[in-house]
Amino acid sequence: MPYRMPSRPGIPTLLALSLLGLLFFSACATEPEETDLLVPVVFSSVPEGLVMVSPDEADVEIHVKGPGALIKGLGSQTLICRVDLYTELASDPAGSSHFIRPGTYSIPLMKKRIAIPRKCTITDITPNFVTISLEEKKTDTFPVKVPYQGKPAAGYTALPAETKPETVAVTGAASRLEDLEAIRTKPVDITRARENFKKELPLDIDPESGLSTPNKTVIALVAIEKKQITKTFADIPIETINTEKRIVISPDRMEITVKGPANILNNSGVREQFNGSMDLKGLGPGVYVRRAVINLPVGLILENAEPEIFTVKIEP
Repeated sequence: MPYRMPSRPGIPTLLALSLLGLLFFSACATEPEETDLLVPVVFSSVPEGLVMVSPDEADVEIHVKGPGALIKGLGSQTLICRVDLYTELASDPAGSSHFIRPGTYSIPLMKKRIAIPRKCTITDITPNFVTISLEEKKTDTFPVKVPYQGKPAAGYTALPAETKPETVAVTGAASRLEDLEAIRTKPVDITRARENFKKELPLDIDPESGLSTPNKTVIALVAIEKKQITKTFADIPIETINTEKRIVISPDRMEITVKGPANILNNSGVREQFNGSMDLKGLGPGVYVRRAVINLPVGLILENAEPEIFTVKIEP
């Protein structure tokens, strides 16, 4: 069989193939897409001796344009707008001094501060500036207070806790330190407590307050004691000793106010343990002015007694 040369494609065939190629690449090409994203502003390099008090946080909205695949991927990325305060404020042409003073400043927000893929473009940023306030940084010393949670056992009370150290140094904006009276710890649970105890507690400082202290924890010394109350008892009789004569005492009753543990003073039988007495040894018939000796159970303290003076008549 004779050999035949392969035929070359004609011009119409080449045109058709070219058109198919263009259609193929057009179909595969990604159309540009656009989206809006909310990006947090992160501040750094606060000038020495100053503290930023506002804003506590800020966000900007950016409008981004780029290939569809990259635009869709931006939603899962962590984008931030970085602002170097020292660089921005030290180069501020409005500054009339070589150092940065406390005050309020407006800082422009530039697109270059937000890192996005090269093939994407930020077409707009809103707002295009952020206002911050800088205050003088100050350090002062404050007492430590321990809040309680729960209640001790019945008949017991908790005294204010002592701490080691008793005070801590706190650094922050001068205006915030002015309103501060004490630094609190996290609450300590005293539920059903009957005796003293120690506990290490972290200081309760809001991280967004801008306040800091080198002390992260303190040792709390919690004192639990029997609950003390004050109670008044009337019609306590006056007794006489060391005499067999007929005695008339005026008045013959007294009223006493006693302080002590609640579980003792609230006992229904405690009243029978109180008495007032007078020692009349060696006294003959006549009228005398005397004080009464008041006897109390151990653990109780006499706060007041009325009357203090009694008239004693000893008959022949």
